Amino acid sequence: MGHSLLHQVLVSDLVVPVALAEVPGSRAVTGGGVRLADDTWLRADLLVCRDGQADGARPDVEGPPLLAVEVVSPASRDRDLGAKKDMYERFGVPHYWVVDPTGAELWMHVYELADGGYAEQAKITVGEAHRVTAPFPLELAPEAIFDRTSRWTSGWKGNTMERTGPDLPSCEEPILIDSFGHRWPTGAEKVELEDGCPIFYGEWDERDVTIAERTYPGRVVRLDQPAGEPGTITILPGPEPAA
Repeated sequence: MGHSLLHQVLVSDLVVPVALAEVPGSRAVTGGGVRLADDTWLRADLLVCRDGQADGARPDVEGPPLLAVEVVSPASRDRDLGAKKDMYERFGVPHYWVVDPTGAELWMHVYELADGGYAEQAKITVGEAHRVTAPFPLELAPEAIFDRTSRWTSGWKGNTMERTGPDLPSCEEPILIDSFGHRWPTGAEKVELEDGCPIFYGEWDERDVTIAERTYPGRVVRLDQPAGEPGTITILPGPEPAA
C-alpha cells in the first residue's frame, strides 16, 4: 500500500526546488532505496546522490547519499526522527531533512553531520525560512515550497495523514478491497532492512505478530508500539537457530 495523497503531494513539492538546485555531479532520486551495507537497505522519500551512485543500471543508490529527505507519517515519525536518523548518522550521510506534517503545524527539521554526529541546524515552520549552502544552495521556506498543499489540507490542523489499519471483518464475512489493502504484508506503508532485520511500517496488532512468526520461524517478532497504533513491526534474530 502506498502513502497517503498528502504524503505524495509533499514529496512532489520538494522535488522541483531540489532538482533545480542540484550542482553538477549530483542527481535527485525519489522513492529510491539506498544500500548502506549488505544487511542494511533503507528507502527514502527523496535522495540526492553523486552521479556514480545511481547510473540507471542499478535499482538502488550505492553507499551514503549526499542528502536524505523523509516526509513522516504517523507510522514512520518515531523512526524517522529516531532510529532511522541514527542509522543515517552512523553511515555518514552528511545531510538529513525531515518534513513532519503530523501535528497542528508542518515542521521541517534540518540536520547536518558534524564531528561524527547530527546537529540540528534548523527547525522551521510556515512563515519561517532557513538557507542551506550544502549539498547545494537552497532557501528552505515551507510556506513557499508547500504552498499548493494547503488546498488539500485546509491548513495543517488536525489529522492530515491517512492512517492504514488492521481492521478485518468477522470470519464469516467476505474480505473487501479496502480491508485487504490494509493488511500485512500488503498493508505495509514501507519496508526496510536494518542490520539484517526487516522492518514493516504500518498499523499492526497481535494478529500480524502471529502471521510474521509463521513467516519467519525461529525469529523474534517485535511490535514497536501498542497494538493498533501507527508504527513498525521488526523481525529480529531468534534466540536459537531455527530448526
